[in-house]
Amino acid sequence: MEQSPPTDQEPPGPHEIPRSKLIAWWGSIFGVCAVIAFGSIFVTRAYLARTAYENENWRPPHVARLETDIDLINRDSRKVSLSEMEDHIFVAGYQYTDCPAGCLGLASVMKNLEGQFGNDPRFRLVSISVNPVEDTPEKMDGWVKDKGIDSPDWYFLTGDPEEITKYMISEFMFQGTQENTDPAVIASQGKFAHDQRLAIVDGEANIRGYYDVLHLQRGDIEYKRLVRDLKMVLNPDLKLSDLPPIMPPRPVQPAKQ
Repeated sequence: MEQSPPTDQEPPGPHEIPRSKLIAWWGSIFGVCAVIAFGSIFVTRAYLARTAYENENWRPPHVARLETDIDLINRDSRKVSLSEMEDHIFVAGYQYTDCPAGCLGLASVMKNLEGQFGNDPRFRLVSISVNPVEDTPEKMDGWVKDKGIDSPDWYFLTGDPEEITKYMISEFMFQGTQENTDPAVIASQGKFAHDQRLAIVDGEANIRGYYDVLHLQRGDIEYKRLVRDLKMVLNPDLKLSDLPPIMPPRPVQPAKQ
C-alpha cells in the first residue's frame, strides 16, 4: 500500500476551525463592512444633496391663516376690513397708544420696515389696538402724528373690544392679553401685558412667520429674520442664497504657537 507523502500542514485539532472556513468568514465580514461603508457614503451624499436643495428652495412657511374677516375702524375714521389687504403683504402688530415702552419699540421697528419696503406698492403695515375702548380713531391719529409715523399705508385700527380680542387669539394666534393692576407695573410697563411679536401676512391671508423683535437677547436676530422673510414673500423668485446669512460666520481663531 502506498503511503501519502508527508506534509508540513497538520490536520486541525478537534476544536480548531479549518482555514477555509476562516477565510470565508473574514471575507463575509469584509463584504458586509464594505456594503455598510458604501451605503453610508450614498446615504450621506443623498442627505447633503437634499439639504442643499431644501436650503436653496426654502420659503417662509405657512404657519397659520386668517380664515375669517373682521371689520375695524382706521385712525381716519374710515371702516376697514382686513380682506381689503388681499394681494398685499403686510406686517401686523398688537399695540396701544398709552403703552409706555414696548409699543413704542414696535412702532420704531415698523417705521424701519416702512423705510426699507415702503416703496413697494404691495407692502402695508397694520397696527391693531390692544385697548380699543380708549383708543378712539381721533386719539390714535394724534398719537401717530405726534410720534412721526404718519403714513397712508400704515393702518392704525380700533373697533369692538370683544371682537378684536377674539380675533387676535383665534385668527392671528397671538397670546391673550392680561390687564396689569399694580400701579408700579402700569407706570413702567403699561396697563396691559400683551403679545409684542410681529407677524407677516401674505396676499392670501397666510401668516408666514412670527418675530419677537423686542426680545432682550434675540431681538436683533429676530429683526434680521423678519427682514429676510419679508423680502422672500415680496419676491417669490428670490433664493435663500441670494441673501446674507442671519448669523454671521464665526471668525476662525488662529492656532496657538
